[in-house]
Amino acid sequence: MMRPLRKSLFLIMLLLAPAGLTPALAVEAVYQVTQTGIAVVEITARFETRPDGYWMRSVSRAVGIGRLFAQHEIRSEVEGIWRAEGVAPQRYQVEGNWRGDARRTVLLYREGVPQTLELEPPEGITNEPVPLPARRGSIDALSAFAWMSRIVTQTGGCDLAGPIFDGRRRLDWSSRTIGTVRLRHAGQEVEALQCGLESRLVAGMRHGDDRARAMQPRPATAWLAKVDQSLPPIPIRVEFPSTIFGTMRLELLRLN
Repeated sequence: MMRPLRKSLFLIMLLLAPAGLTPALAVEAVYQVTQTGIAVVEITARFETRPDGYWMRSVSRAVGIGRLFAQHEIRSEVEGIWRAEGVAPQRYQVEGNWRGDARRTVLLYREGVPQTLELEPPEGITNEPVPLPARRGSIDALSAFAWMSRIVTQTGGCDLAGPIFDGRRRLDWSSRTIGTVRLRHAGQEVEALQCGLESRLVAGMRHGDDRARAMQPRPATAWLAKVDQSLPPIPIRVEFPSTIFGTMRLELLRLN
């Protein structure tokens, strides 16, 4: 369960940014991930947007039975600025532990190219190195969330695609608008925007993984809805198939 869950967390996080927050408004959302109804991960995401840019932080930690298979606590943070064509991250940082192994990544961005300031474990130890040409024009995952948020606000849909580099892996990701549906959440029926989400590993495969399997597209379905009158639509549910069995589901527990 360890590696499938770690890879699936990217899909989960790709929808955890509320769209179009008013200037300087900070929001914290708490989500729970379950597999076949059993809680395995809790994610706390905090968002803040300003007229000139954005700041985001997420904390993912194993809970319940998840501590037996994929014990971890990972903290991610980014600060960036808005651009006419999208977003421009300035600094991206990830730190924490995965099954007792320390992890730390710090990226700085110069003219659209992510520069590795810190990387623990060092490059090449856990994953195949990502060539420099494959990194050009890429952004981090949290900045992709912020960009997607703007698209949802501006268009009412979630059609977007682009390259992601997290310090070790280079991925292609995309989202598409499926439509609006009625969905039950917190005991009531709400109207939600349904989006299809997909990521695919391009470079930086983990040593020991099967190449064909590692590079298969990983799909998910997400639903965004307006659950607070002071907020735009935010993700209330994300579902994706487990590579072991059943379906994994992320659901909004509460807003703080």
